[in-house]
Formats: sequence, C-alpha cells, structure tokens
Amino acid sequence: MTDPGNWLYIAALTTVMLGGTTIIVTLTNRSTTSAIHGLRGELGGRIDALQGEVRGLHGEMNARFEAVDARFEAVDAKFEAVGTRFTALEKRIDSIDRDVSALVKRAMD
Repeated sequence: MTDPGNWLYIAALTTVMLGGTTIIVTLTNRSTTSAIHGLRGELGGRIDALQGEVRGLHGEMNARFEAVDARFEAVDAKFEAVGTRFTALEKRIDSIDRDVSALVKRAMD
C-alpha cells in the first residue's frame, strides 16, 4: 500500500467513479427536467383545449337560454292578448246582461 503507483490507481479509479456518478446524475436530472417540461406543455395544451370547449358550451347554453326566454316572452304576449280578449268579452257579456235585464224589466212592467 505504500507504493505510489497503487495510490495513483486508487485516485484514478475514484476520479473515474465520481466523474461517472456526476455524469449519470447530470444526465438523469436533464432527462427528468425535459420530461417535466414536456408534460407541462402537453397538460397546458389540453387545459387550453378544455377551456375552449367549456367556453363553447357556455356560449351554446346562453344561446339556448336566450331562445327559451324569447319563447316565454312570446307566450306571455299571447296570454296578455287572451287576457285582453277576455276583458273585452266580459264587457260585452255585461252589456248584454244589462240589456236583457232592461228588456225583462220592460216586459214585466
């Protein structure tokens, strides 16, 4: 163990082992980092696509709700027209009732 050549071999082997370990750790770190960046980009793209689909569905739902609101407004307008007609019919019936009462009164007198 006192021979300088042995110490040289030990130092060289230690250097090679540490260098190899450093290279392996560095390459693994780079590989992991690039994989994470790739996944981040892919997930970002998918999230953007989902946001686009949700926005599209939101717009479609709003359009359908507006169509339903328009239909309800049309039905309300029709009910108002029917109410107006019933009011007019009620006035006519009251007028006829008054006329019939007057005729009956005249016939009885």
